[in-house]
Amino acid sequence: MVDQVTRGEIPSSNETLRSLTEKATAAGNDLKSKATELASSSAEQIKGQAAEFSEKAKDVADQAGDKLREAVAERKVAGADYVGGIAEAMRRAGREFDQDLPVAGKYIRKAAAQVDDVADSIRTGDVGDLVRNAQSFARRQPTAFVAMAALAGFVAVRFLKSTSSDSIGKASPSTNKGSRSRQNEEAGSS
Repeated sequence: MVDQVTRGEIPSSNETLRSLTEKATAAGNDLKSKATELASSSAEQIKGQAAEFSEKAKDVADQAGDKLREAVAERKVAGADYVGGIAEAMRRAGREFDQDLPVAGKYIRKAAAQVDDVADSIRTGDVGDLVRNAQSFARRQPTAFVAMAALAGFVAVRFLKSTSSDSIGKASPSTNKGSRSRQNEEAGSS
């Protein structure tokens, strides 16, 4: 069009319009193809970044799961040791009952053996299985479950009383004298 004007020819308005339309269409098609290319490359980049993000999220989840399993394993061992300690306390309480009520001592020792079995199953078993077994036992034998819980509480109190009296008896003589002096003062002031 500019060439025609410089040569002295005046283009018709239809020709100018067609020429501008063609140029606009070409520019639009060019813009459309570039936008499509950009969108495609952006979509591919986004997909790639999403895949990377997904992989990283899986790695973090795996690490968190591993840490959780490690923590549960540590707590499981500590729990098993604690339950084993309860069994030992029950055995001590059973020995204390041997003098006054030998039958009760025998049953307490049997219960301690069962508690020891629970401690062993905690050490070697899955935590979910242990919870399901305890729930199942509580549903099948609710009376026995409550009785064992009460017995465990009773044994724990008995054990705590016996260990506190042992620690008072094992205290140094100067500490005992101080305690006796305070007790005598309190008795004298009454």
